[in-house]
Amino acid sequence: MLELIDLDIHQLGYTRFISAWLYQDAGGNFIVDPGPACTISHLLEELEKRQVTHLDWILLTHIHMDHAGGVGHLVKRFPGAKVVCHEKAVKHLKDPVRLWEGSLKILGEVAEVYGEMLPVPAANVMTADTVPFNGGIRVIATPGHAAHHQCFVTKEVLFCGELFGIFHQLDPFIYLRPATPPVFVLEDFLQSMDAVAPYVNRQICFSHYGAGNDGEQVLRLARQQLKCWVDVIAKHKDAPDMDRIIEDLSAEDPVFARKKMLPAPLYKREMYFAVNSIQGILRYLP
Repeated sequence: MLELIDLDIHQLGYTRFISAWLYQDAGGNFIVDPGPACTISHLLEELEKRQVTHLDWILLTHIHMDHAGGVGHLVKRFPGAKVVCHEKAVKHLKDPVRLWEGSLKILGEVAEVYGEMLPVPAANVMTADTVPFNGGIRVIATPGHAAHHQCFVTKEVLFCGELFGIFHQLDPFIYLRPATPPVFVLEDFLQSMDAVAPYVNRQICFSHYGAGNDGEQVLRLARQQLKCWVDVIAKHKDAPDMDRIIEDLSAEDPVFARKKMLPAPLYKREMYFAVNSIQGILRYLP
């Protein structure tokens, strides 16, 4: 059974923000992206409600604070859990000092709200091409949103992290926004999308936020959106004005334009993070 556990961050007014995915069956369990340190107490409460007394696997799509900041705290509670991450993330999980300092520099007060990471014992950290669970979970390196980003594929689900950006279901429509913070490289993103293309014929589970059932549509729109954003932002690179860029993106990208259909708190948050995505693309442009 697969469940989404909401990790709201009330200090920031963030709801429908982080999807922590818990899978359980008779053969064991795993969790994908346990969230920041500030939400671990809530996550543990939710796991207790579901009678989770041990944790086999913690699968990390990447180690940004909002996805993996609480992993050390979670391993402290479940010391038998194996943490699967990209090889470039291993050293930062074992010794998160530089990651924490970088997060403070980039995110400031938001990082302070997320909370400081705890080190993960070396014995718990591993890399893998396949996680030996229920016939195997395929691990696919997907650099783009981060150099250490990876996706996980089961028979029924593709856990895509932020490869396809930010997702919200707006029946009957979907909303997407590229998640392209610095350092953004268009070619890396597109190659990573190619790498997962054979596996989009299943449920697509996002880190932000929820799940989509039409993977072919998600892949097509996300690819189109990336190219569109690069083209539109390139027209502004010599004199970037965020308001004008967002106005032009809204005119040229009908999927991003659906932001107006989001509830007011989500719309406000999207406008904040859209600037981060734009800045990543501006730094990429020659």
